[in-house]
Amino acid sequence: MKIDILTLFPEMFAPLGESIIGRAVKAGKVEISVVNIRDYSENKHKKCDDYPFGGGAGMVMTPQPVYSAINAVDPEHKARRIYMSPKGRKFTQDMVQELLSYGEILFLCGHYEGVDQRVLDMCIDEEMSLGDFVLTGGEIPAMAITDCICRYVDGVIAGESLEDESISSGALEYPQYTRPRVFMGAEVPEVLVSGNHSDVDKWRTEQSRILTEKKRPDLIEKMKAEHEMKLERAPFELIKSGYKSIEVRLYDKKRQKIKVGDRIKFIEKSSAETIRATVTEIKVFDNFSDLYRFYDKKLLGYLPEEEASSEDMNKYYTAEEQKKYKAVAIGLKR
Repeated sequence: MKIDILTLFPEMFAPLGESIIGRAVKAGKVEISVVNIRDYSENKHKKCDDYPFGGGAGMVMTPQPVYSAINAVDPEHKARRIYMSPKGRKFTQDMVQELLSYGEILFLCGHYEGVDQRVLDMCIDEEMSLGDFVLTGGEIPAMAITDCICRYVDGVIAGESLEDESISSGALEYPQYTRPRVFMGAEVPEVLVSGNHSDVDKWRTEQSRILTEKKRPDLIEKMKAEHEMKLERAPFELIKSGYKSIEVRLYDKKRQKIKVGDRIKFIEKSSAETIRATVTEIKVFDNFSDLYRFYDKKLLGYLPEEEASSEDMNKYYTAEEQKKYKAVAIGLKR
């Protein structure tokens, strides 16, 4: 994983050289480069801001240094270029695997009143936000997202440690305890020292549920509206890459429960790898021929050189199933 961070204040990123992320960088598992935008300014004083046209408070970052820095760091546009902005898509845990799939990411950190819109239009792929609040600059959000996604790079953190984390599993994590067994009169729950792993797992599951219902009831509702679908490697990779935005299925009783706004957890059959997507639309057709006439090849997950045909469904469903059930196209957004 390669991450470039463009900023006017590179010294703010010293924490990324510490702890788990710092060790991952030293071990070569991730590559993080912090680039000073001022180094690319053609102004003799290295100035990178100016007053906004039209008047108003504050200063705006000028386009030339930003444009030059981006194209020097990523001349072939291999990276996913992201501008940290309160106007952008809100970052969530569900987006981690999407960002990892790019392999290379470039974060642009704005400051003052922001960045000249022209250079954003020319160079940036998307804007991203940590939430509905405003900070003095994009450095802290860029650091937070970098920390979050680097933890999921292979070998940075043990897989079992990631599985039970708060939010990533859909619920809050259960309470944790360590030595001493008694601290200021407070004892560790007996079940955790019983040696009975089955009872420990049950206790942790129950505590996770209790905490989530108490502190984040919104997550409980989100978990209730999540469905699972198992896929072979090829269609799984298409959805993971973002190329495929429509999942085609039989409209049986199970699919009739899916609604717009629900989440779908796709599971790759052989590896059990998972990705999640939000349902954006549901269209039901009397047969697969009608469905294939409605959607173009890219939406259905076909590469440009491939032929799209309703007969392809014969690989997955019998003629009897296709006759018995209607066809449903589930629109997805990762």
